[in-house]
Amino acid sequence: MALIATIGATDANSYVLQSEASAYFLDRAHASAWEDFEQKDQILITSSQMLDWYIKWKGFRASTTQNMLWPRVNVIRRDGSTIADDVIPNEVKVAVYELALSSLEEDRTIDDPLSGIDQLRAGSLMIKAGMPGFDSTAKDTIPEKVYKVLSDLYTLGGGSVVRLLRA
Repeated sequence: MALIATIGATDANSYVLQSEASAYFLDRAHASAWEDFEQKDQILITSSQMLDWYIKWKGFRASTTQNMLWPRVNVIRRDGSTIADDVIPNEVKVAVYELALSSLEEDRTIDDPLSGIDQLRAGSLMIKAGMPGFDSTAKDTIPEKVYKVLSDLYTLGGGSVVRLLRA
């Protein structure tokens, strides 16, 4: 499949071009693995799509015919500034680059076999999710650094926000 990064296109499958990613990694420390990787288009497509699968973006699609979830309308940053409805924000592009680089180390599309398990008991041994000292070897599907890059562009949870004022 060919990489298509045309903003708002019905057949778009990536937020970035390979040339943009390569330019980004020229200035990025610890990114030498990018140069040697041969499936650059595929990893950029997968990383872009993974962001759309796992991130609950603020706002709404700019068009009902666009394939990807960006560009969007009604996206307001914490500082009150808005994002134009005909661009892919730089944060989204950086998130694709960083997710792609992280995915070179390990396949992040594989589901965690312990996903959804709160606790596991075998005889007298019990392991609970979030226990201090419990070290899981599974990588997060979306690394924490990617969430930090995108912090202005997504919402937590799926519910509505209701402000309560005390009279």
